[in-house]
Amino acid sequence: MESSAARTEARAAQAAGLAVVVSFVVALIAFAGRRPALSGGDGVGDVAAVVGGVVAVLVLPVAYRHTYDHPQHHWLAERPVWRRYLGVVALAAAHGAIAYMAAWAGFRIFQGTFNGLTLDALAGALATAVVGGLAAYTTYQSGARMNSYLLSNFLATYLAAGVLTSMVTTMNSHWWEVNFSVLGARDSGMASWTFNMTLITSGVVITMLAEYVTRDIQALAAYREDSPARERKGSSAMVQTRPILVCLVLIGVFLAGTGLVPVDFYMPAHNSMATAMAGAYTLLVLFLPWWLPGLSRTFHVTGFAMLGGAILAVILWFPLGYYNMTAMEFFVAGVILAWLVLLIRNVAAALEDAQRDALWGLMRDQGSEP
Repeated sequence: MESSAARTEARAAQAAGLAVVVSFVVALIAFAGRRPALSGGDGVGDVAAVVGGVVAVLVLPVAYRHTYDHPQHHWLAERPVWRRYLGVVALAAAHGAIAYMAAWAGFRIFQGTFNGLTLDALAGALATAVVGGLAAYTTYQSGARMNSYLLSNFLATYLAAGVLTSMVTTMNSHWWEVNFSVLGARDSGMASWTFNMTLITSGVVITMLAEYVTRDIQALAAYREDSPARERKGSSAMVQTRPILVCLVLIGVFLAGTGLVPVDFYMPAHNSMATAMAGAYTLLVLFLPWWLPGLSRTFHVTGFAMLGGAILAVILWFPLGYYNMTAMEFFVAGVILAWLVLLIRNVAAALEDAQRDALWGLMRDQGSEP
């Protein structure tokens, strides 16, 4: 039988092939009777971005279903139905948004490089087919192989892409003179929809990430429980997953809330949720050494240093007035996101080490050479 990895590669290639054919036909119809530019005016990039986004949205649920087959991910199928569907919808929307933004930005760059270039219907359809195939292949690989490590990297990519797109497309060119959240105000045009949807879907993804992380922590605790050195610091008896899960979920919920309640809709609620998100992050950094002992001292020191940097950024804004609120929000948001990625990487590294130690111990017990 083919290995799971081999099946994933085969299915990703099949999805890409089907997407190439469908994208080519759709684009050929869209470009019939005209010579579109690379970008703008319903050009190749506009059609390719829509096609790539739709392909990613359709492929992700099919691919993500295969993660349930992994022995370590059976818990995904045990979650309540509404959480399963909400997570899949958020992941599909985020993958579709990334595919759309990548294609749109790429063709816009090429249009600036090849100024004045237009394509006939066949060439435009071929370019669109390539985008559709790439979107299908990469989305299938991402969905079928999803784990906490990949999900954290995906979250960082999606947030950065969504915010940058909002900054580029906003109709309010002076947004940065006010604050970061102005990008989500109604006078920003389509950028407000992009910005708010990025926050909402990212919040849902973070709540999913919280489940992945706590499962990894539980697995790490189980390996430590079975270890001959279980009495060392960081034994499973000392690990507390519940408060870690609660803090991560709160970060996701409050982030989604800032998108659901734009700043020009009800500012007090918007600001309160943003502040509460920062508070949940602060609580997690401060108490993580006691909730999850055994991670490297370097990681915890780095976390305290990053928290100190975030606090300094706030002080530089108020009361010192060194820069405006936008700069402060950029720094604090970047610190929180970067620390979350570091947390996932360190938990994944600790789990990998524990699995390796368990394998070596098993082989020694069986009298085999590692």
